[in-house]
Amino acid sequence: MSKQLDSNHQPLKENIGLWEYISYGFGDFGCSIVYYLVLSISTYYYTNVVGLSAALVGSIILISSCLDGITDVIIGLIVDRTHSRFGKARAWVLWMIVPFGVSLVLCYLVPENATTTMKAIYVFITYNLAVTFVYTAINLPYGTLSTLMTRDREQRGIINVFRMTFSAVGGWAAVSAALPMVNVFGGDHAAWVKTMSIMAIVGMIFMLLTFLGTKERVHEDAESKGERVPLKIALKSMLINKYWLLVTAMCFMFAAYNTINGQYRTYYCQYIMGDSLIMSTLNGAEFIAQGITAVACAWLIKKWGKSDIVLFGSLIACLAQVLILMSPTSIPIVTVAAFLRGLGSGTFYALMFTMVADVIEYGHWRTGVRAEGLLFSANTIGQKIGAGVASAAFGSIMTAVGYDGLQAVQTQAANSAISNIYIWTPVLWWGLMALLCVVNRKIDKEYGNIMDELHQGRFSAKAKLQCAVEKVKEKAS
Repeated sequence: MSKQLDSNHQPLKENIGLWEYISYGFGDFGCSIVYYLVLSISTYYYTNVVGLSAALVGSIILISSCLDGITDVIIGLIVDRTHSRFGKARAWVLWMIVPFGVSLVLCYLVPENATTTMKAIYVFITYNLAVTFVYTAINLPYGTLSTLMTRDREQRGIINVFRMTFSAVGGWAAVSAALPMVNVFGGDHAAWVKTMSIMAIVGMIFMLLTFLGTKERVHEDAESKGERVPLKIALKSMLINKYWLLVTAMCFMFAAYNTINGQYRTYYCQYIMGDSLIMSTLNGAEFIAQGITAVACAWLIKKWGKSDIVLFGSLIACLAQVLILMSPTSIPIVTVAAFLRGLGSGTFYALMFTMVADVIEYGHWRTGVRAEGLLFSANTIGQKIGAGVASAAFGSIMTAVGYDGLQAVQTQAANSAISNIYIWTPVLWWGLMALLCVVNRKIDKEYGNIMDELHQGRFSAKAKLQCAVEKVKEKAS
């Protein structure tokens, strides 16, 4: 039995044109430039150009990830309470464009002649400025924006396809072009700064296009009246949302995979395959495959549940790694493996944010409380912590086995560690992802009925938190 809502309800289907879908996708093209250049390429820059140890860099990323988790929640709460002429989430996309570009360049301006301690302090400050504060303040509202453009699941699916397709293209373009551009500009420290300055400008332009080309349409009555859900109640609604917990765990696994795969791909190419520029080929193969999968998912979600699609993709990603064992230094074989891994990983890559949007709707129905900003931000904590833990753990392993980025030749132990990390850790992450998908399958069967009830103005019979919100409103009045 469900409970009746006291509100006027909007139709689920919105009038969203092709240009708006494309404009929203532009945003993740821009975000991917910073995300992959800071999260992946910066580690190589810090160890092999700046000269910091892998363990130190990993520790900085881990600490930053923990701080990032705090700012995720803070920014999420701020977004939920933002009311401007530009909207709720869209406004932050505009406000953060300039800091977004500047902070990327600052990450690659590490003083060349400074001591190791001063370099580490500079890296810590600028990395946190770029990732913990600025990236969070633009990417979280950007993700929230999709839930404010429409509540229709099919339209959200299309929005997500455009988002992840452009994300794949942006990530491929940025990471594949970075090292070749550095070499073209001379290969020195100044070359890194020139490269990142160009990347920053491109990213800023695409974020501006997102702001100009999108529109917020979903407005809850509580929001229009300026009413706020108390933090305690919002947090409780989040913690009793079982599907949100499952999807957040999936995001942890995916972030850990993305971090290690992105960071160690370059090391694997340089020290195991003999040429760091092969990284561009492998990166291109994987991102192109992810883009293909992102497009295919628009059709696949009409046939199968999202969890089943990701389950199948997880198994493909695991099998792709086994292929590398046939010939670990063969460019064709490792490239084919990267392409297959991209096809598999692309399933969650394409569906991750729409799965988060789905569990937000489930939580609204289950608890009677809607706080999309908080749920999106808290979900990314899983991603940030996953990236931080993985980076710190494997960075410590690299230092323990004697890796030194300033040396042209590494020890046998270091080479073995690089090889094992690149080949076997994806099997771990995607194996665990497959198990989580099996548990998460039920929401795909329930979602249609849940949205029908919400559209009719009904909550779950267990939605007790709505009563608590009403009591708070009564006391306030």
